[in-house]
Amino acid sequence: MPETKDRLEEFRPLIERALERTNGECTWEQLAHEVREGRAMLLPSKSGNSVAVLQIVHDLHVFTASGDLDELMQMEADVTDMARRQGFDRMTMIGRKGWTRVLGLRGWTPEHSLVKEL
Repeated sequence: MPETKDRLEEFRPLIERALERTNGECTWEQLAHEVREGRAMLLPSKSGNSVAVLQIVHDLHVFTASGDLDELMQMEADVTDMARRQGFDRMTMIGRKGWTRVLGLRGWTPEHSLVKEL
């Protein structure tokens, strides 16, 4: 089985769909570079119908997630368990408002952030 970073192009449509909702915060080129350089991790689902890109900053940050909601919720549970075992205290994610409703049932809470358009 090839390394997951070698499968980046395979998941490009799903990743780009998620990136469309980030208001230009990150481009495909930037994200692909981070994965190829090992600063972000590609996490495909077992079926290949869903994918998440994870980035370790201070917390475990979910860079993007796209695909089947049921699969993504199972992946969220698996990643939560992995993050706890790795010693992380919390996880973060930037996404559209709909994620607050879905992930709020799993212990996620919104935090305030500031943005300045230039």
